[in-house]
Amino acid sequence: MTGRATFEAVREEIAYAFDNTVFFRRHMEAHGLRPEDIKDAGDLLRIPPTSKPHYRRNFPAGVLARGYTLSSAHVMRFQSSGTSGDRLNSAVLSYDLARRQATAIGVNRRFDELWRPGNRPRICRFAPPNCSDVECATGFSTMKDRTLPDGTLVLTVAHDLLATPEWQVVKALDEIELYQPDLLVVDPTHFAFLTRWARRLGRGITSPRPLHVVCGYTLMTRVARRQIETFMGPRCPIGDMLGMSELGYLGFECHLGRRHINDRDFYVEFVEDGEPVEEGRPGELYVTTVDDGLVPRIRYATGDWFTPVGGACACGSDLPVVRVEGRVTHMIRLPDGRTVTPGALDAVVGDAPWIDLYKLEQDRTGACVFRYVPAAGSTPDETLAPRLTRALAPNPVRVEAVDYLPCERSGKFQSCVSHLSAEGGA
Repeated sequence: MTGRATFEAVREEIAYAFDNTVFFRRHMEAHGLRPEDIKDAGDLLRIPPTSKPHYRRNFPAGVLARGYTLSSAHVMRFQSSGTSGDRLNSAVLSYDLARRQATAIGVNRRFDELWRPGNRPRICRFAPPNCSDVECATGFSTMKDRTLPDGTLVLTVAHDLLATPEWQVVKALDEIELYQPDLLVVDPTHFAFLTRWARRLGRGITSPRPLHVVCGYTLMTRVARRQIETFMGPRCPIGDMLGMSELGYLGFECHLGRRHINDRDFYVEFVEDGEPVEEGRPGELYVTTVDDGLVPRIRYATGDWFTPVGGACACGSDLPVVRVEGRVTHMIRLPDGRTVTPGALDAVVGDAPWIDLYKLEQDRTGACVFRYVPAAGSTPDETLAPRLTRALAPNPVRVEAVDYLPCERSGKFQSCVSHLSAEGGA
């Protein structure tokens, strides 16, 4: 959605949220605003952003629109993984999720076959346990126990990824064979781990159906992507999904490998220090839902940063192209006020065939340690340490090879963490 029609839809969403949700009416009135005050995109900046804490405190009664309850038809409940703190309970209408998914995945022609008329894809999920509303961390639950109402089979994995025992890995591989999925929805770091184990065991990850892979939940590093693409082969479509549990698909990777943001089902802003950023500069993504009857969100600060690239993409989609930067709470802070985003760090590391997994951690003094699990039989690239030193200067950085790296409290594995940024964003 672009132009005047888009903003008219935003104005309607603002009016609907004001009239039908307790929280947003109070939010507007606390700042002396009414819907009729917002006449154009410039006026929209007058509305202070909303955020997860608002929805955490006011869920459900304060954020569900009048006339809806959690037991209303088509309402789906979700709980976030807790990446940015306490887990967020939310709800969304099933047809809104489907609409946003269709818009986003539509940028990738290699996924067209998956959504052919009359086809309901069989889905397996391999992701951190906190990202699923079933018990999948212990490994003792049955396939039936871990099958969601929509038919998705959640595969078993330990809460601490690298602590997953071999028998649990074998169980996940066996269940993929038994379930015969069309689609694997995975965390890329988790799935790269599974491919390493499968290679070690002489196993494949296949299905009699054409298999597709959608990656999400955390930043898809070049290291993880290399491992997934090498193992799955060129015939398997792989796409990186941009999304949030409370909103669904915010964007997707096209068949040319560029990420597109969904500005058709959302009004999107990229903001730094309260002001819109220019193309080529990173900013935090704010989204305003369009035609969300259940939980309308206005200027919802996602905590995720992107760089709007600008220009048309040769894939043919008119959805804007963005570069993924990562979460604000994971950015490396430099003494002069600059930041190094997880996306920028990943570009420095590259696909690094000699690395299986890496994590850069910044402590409270600003010092950084880059730890990595080396690939078996590999030779380290001695140029990485000086590249990291240049990128993070003047912060000191140390490079260490290790045989274990822990996941976060949420169960996700983050490739870049900063205690300085996390405390500043808390």
